[in-house]
Amino acid sequence: MTPRTFWLILIRIIGVYLVISALTYIPQMIVTIYEFGREIGRDSSSQGFLEISFFLVVTIAFYVLIMRYCLFKTDWLVDKLHLDKGFIEERFEIKMHRSTILKIAVIVIGGVMVIDTLPLLCKQTFAYFQLTSTTISFKENPASGWIIFYFVKFSIGFFMMTSSRLIVNFIERKRKGPVAATEANAE
Repeated sequence: MTPRTFWLILIRIIGVYLVISALTYIPQMIVTIYEFGREIGRDSSSQGFLEISFFLVVTIAFYVLIMRYCLFKTDWLVDKLHLDKGFIEERFEIKMHRSTILKIAVIVIGGVMVIDTLPLLCKQTFAYFQLTSTTISFKENPASGWIIFYFVKFSIGFFMMTSSRLIVNFIERKRKGPVAATEANAE
C-alpha cells in the first residue's frame, strides 16, 4: 500500500462516517425549520427566521461540500494537501486482506454510532419517563420520536459491530458483481 492509497482510504472512511452522521443532523435541521415556521405563524417578526434559515443553509452546504470532497474528490484533496509527499518508504507493507480492513472499518463505524447514540437514547428515555407521570400518551410525548430514532440508530450501530462479516460479504459481492458480469459478457 502506498501512502497515497492509505490517505485515499482514510479520507473515504471519514466521508462514509459523515454520510452516516448526516442521518442524525438532517432530521434535526428539518425539525428546527418546522418549529421556526410555526413560530413565524404566531409572531409577525420574520427577522429571526431569515437569520436561522441562512445559517442552516450555509451549514448544510458546507456539510455537503465536505462530504463531496471526502467521497468523490479524494484524489484532488490528497494532491492539494500534499498528503502523500515526504514519506521515506514508498510502500507500506500491510499483510491484511481487503475484507479484513473493511471489517475493521465497519466495526469502528458501528462502535462510534453506538457510543454516540447510547447517551442520547438514555437522555430521551429519561425525559420520556419524566413526562409520562403527567398522563401524556406515547404518541403525544415529544421525546417518543427521538427515542425511536435513537433506538434505530443504536440498533444499526450494534448490528454493524456484531454482524460485520455479513456486511463485508455484501460489500464484496456488490464490488465483484459488475466485474463478474463484465467478464461474462466479454467471453
